[in-house]
Amino acid sequence: MRGWWMLALILLGGCEAMPPARHTAKVASADDAVGRLEQALPGDYDNDEQVRAASAGARSGSRLAVPHMRQQLRRLEHAHGGDFWLWQLQSRDQATARQSLWIYRIATSGDGKHVLLTPYRALDPAKVAAEFADPKLEFRFVPEHWAELAPCAMSGEWKYQEFSAAAAVGTCSALLPGLGEAAALLPLRFSVDGEMLRVATFADQARGADAGIEARLVRWFVGWSAINGGGPNAKPGNQDWHTHDDLRLSSSGGSVSVRWRDGALSGYSLELQRRTYPERKLTVLQLNVIEDASGRIVDYAWTSPNADIVGINLGWLQIGLSRVPE
Repeated sequence: MRGWWMLALILLGGCEAMPPARHTAKVASADDAVGRLEQALPGDYDNDEQVRAASAGARSGSRLAVPHMRQQLRRLEHAHGGDFWLWQLQSRDQATARQSLWIYRIATSGDGKHVLLTPYRALDPAKVAAEFADPKLEFRFVPEHWAELAPCAMSGEWKYQEFSAAAAVGTCSALLPGLGEAAALLPLRFSVDGEMLRVATFADQARGADAGIEARLVRWFVGWSAINGGGPNAKPGNQDWHTHDDLRLSSSGGSVSVRWRDGALSGYSLELQRRTYPERKLTVLQLNVIEDASGRIVDYAWTSPNADIVGINLGWLQIGLSRVPE
């Protein structure tokens, strides 16, 4: 079933695709620096790779576990002397379901040499979070609903292909008592370089002065699944195929259940992740087929980390995924 298409998909998926260009040459003016930052920041970021790399040490007790964080940055509007951005940080660890949502005004600093990123906190965080989560509403910045946190502003600049900024920790710390639990996920410093976003929050200080979240820009994939009613033991000629064409996974540890045609769980799941094999000096985008009962990876396929398509054909299970354009 779909055999010829799957063959083409897997062959093409192994072809190296050029990563999207996110930066240009170094420029002098701060105004241009703001423009470059607007091109560099938008998107979803996830530190799945960092979490996996630290997991062995965390299990043995030789190092502290790294929190799993998903971040979203997007430009809202230009008004009131700057560009307003939404920055959401959300824990993906089951034990800690905390999240924070900030508005940042990005503008040229008073000296004209740096970029200033000033955070705003919501006066009613629950209401703002509900508005942001509602897909029927267009989230907009209403100044009256937010309070400026000028002491926690980050000042930064470009150095070649990397932008970095930091806040005055001592000055910003004075505001913590009034910020509640969200203060733990207030960014103190960050840098962006290509697909990597490195952020340090107040919460990260518990792991050391240099600790932070190293997140990669998430690439989203959509596609289809076809599982035979006979499962792994399906006999040749069995045409009882259960198909779905609504799969959606992120490249940073995204997972989804494989379902029968009536929506019931089949007992298998898919996981998409970027993995590095140091012994082979190889980094790949890997598609895993997981047996839910045991958590065991029963089979996998891998391709270039920059590939636009990836798939697998196990005979009884067929998967096709393609990247959503930025």
